Amino acid sequence: MNHASAKIIASSTAGDTVVASAARISTTQGTALEVYARSCEKENNASLIEKVVASGHTSTLEHQIFTVAFDNVSVCTEEFVIEFRLGSYTVKSRRYVDFTNAGFYIPPMPDELLPEYQANMQSLFDAYAALLERGIPKEDARYLLPYCFRSNFYCTMNARELMHMIETMLWGRGSYFPELKKLGESLRTQFEQYFPHLIEADEKKPHDAGRRYALPQQMPEIPEPRARHAEAYCSFTTPCSDVLMMDAAAANGMILPDSAPDTIREIIDGERPRELELLHTNFEILHLSLAAITHLVRHRMQTVLVPQVTQAALLQTYVLPETIRNDETAFKIYTDAFTANAAVLRRMCAAGLPAEAVQYFALAGNQLNVTCGMNGRELLHFMKLRTCNRAQWEIREAATDLLRQLRYMTGSSSGSIYDFFGPSCYVTGVCPEGRLSCGKLREMQARFVGSIL
Repeated sequence: MNHASAKIIASSTAGDTVVASAARISTTQGTALEVYARSCEKENNASLIEKVVASGHTSTLEHQIFTVAFDNVSVCTEEFVIEFRLGSYTVKSRRYVDFTNAGFYIPPMPDELLPEYQANMQSLFDAYAALLERGIPKEDARYLLPYCFRSNFYCTMNARELMHMIETMLWGRGSYFPELKKLGESLRTQFEQYFPHLIEADEKKPHDAGRRYALPQQMPEIPEPRARHAEAYCSFTTPCSDVLMMDAAAANGMILPDSAPDTIREIIDGERPRELELLHTNFEILHLSLAAITHLVRHRMQTVLVPQVTQAALLQTYVLPETIRNDETAFKIYTDAFTANAAVLRRMCAAGLPAEAVQYFALAGNQLNVTCGMNGRELLHFMKLRTCNRAQWEIREAATDLLRQLRYMTGSSSGSIYDFFGPSCYVTGVCPEGRLSCGKLREMQARFVGSIL
């Protein structure tokens, strides 16, 4: 039941030769192809790479790409890995796939605690299955899945980022968790088949083991679970954004002034709306479920601060979907599951459950407060996806509320920047969802026109 693995299943061809070529080209005569040809004949590529990386020029490693298959790891590991933003991830969807028989990870703990842990986790899967049998959608039933459930996903990273992730697993904030440390050791062994001594060199450097992320020696009292509704708050957006945008567009078009955009609409519709990147928005979403957080962190071009999963297990607030609120039997199954899980966690903490095992008691419906910062271009992309009817409902409500606040904060004068933000069908006039379209294009366009959504 505990066989989790992380395996490098693909890498770019001629990787070390390309990295060595990159290490040579800045200080060597010859064209790019000539330098590469000479690197193909060299026998000292490995030592050169080690020397260049040791001197701090780690960007050369970015020319080597790896794809890792994370197989039957816990979803806590998935959350950890996806925090590394310079990667690409494809995850098995909990909105569409039945996870009744997914299985769960068992962290190290005293033997006498194992039976209650296993019985508790199985009861949560049984409650999840019972909700599905009552017709509750998978995307709402999944809130009962414990964060020890098995996740399977692919991750693609360049060598520099993969090396950073491995080192964080071994000596940083991941080192507190045996599951992550074991996966890190496995990935290190595999990575060293490509670059033998790079991680070894970094191991000799001082590491603080991510002290600010250390777990408490004694867990606080576990409160009674309670339902909370997610709330979005915008704390900052660039002032005078419309003027800034138009001034930047004019400056960017000085070679042919007549070709510069005359309106914000033209900037947004353009193929390269770089002016949007000058704008910045900070916002917080309170009481966002762990399940919904996965939809938020997929946006790579942002600063996003997500507390460690353990905190969700300790806070014990949870989301209550309308589909469950409106079904008396489902409501009882759902709320009883949160209450029982908290009670088991309370007992097991008192009986000596290791602090690093607490995170696996968090349920997908437990909540955290998340802080984000996005530039205007990424925020437009975020709104196009997350205010869409196809978006997960929690993140959709939060995104729509955030847009409402942005329009209010900027005055929503006619033609104001955020008047043009909304779902893809509103921004572009075309629904990109194909056969999965909600079929309400006209209604959505009418809804997002004007300052009040």
